[in-house]
Amino acid sequence: MEPNTINKVIDALKAIVKSALCQGFGRTSYLVINHIKYIKNIRTADDPERYISFIAKKLFPDDVAILKRFEYIELKYKDELLFKFKELYAIYLKIAREKPPQRKNISEAEADDILAELLF
Repeated sequence: MEPNTINKVIDALKAIVKSALCQGFGRTSYLVINHIKYIKNIRTADDPERYISFIAKKLFPDDVAILKRFEYIELKYKDELLFKFKELYAIYLKIAREKPPQRKNISEAEADDILAELLF
């Protein structure tokens, strides 16, 4: 994942909230509250990249889900808000298609050091 992906996702989520508010969605609407929750979860996550990756894979596990998700937003939203959703989903789709990083093998001595660290 690119270093600035976290900021891109947060900015895209903020843009959706702002656009929703401009289109008449209330501050207590599910759309607004849910996307604010995502922003807060990213900010407070122990590993924001991992959280974003989890959300991306949850949204887009396969090609059928991708088509359904895009069809849904096309029917549900319009104008600027639809455009903002498409921008966010493009970011998530790219993340969902990334291969997970290979695990790095470590020596037994390094494993012993980590184990000792974790036990204290």
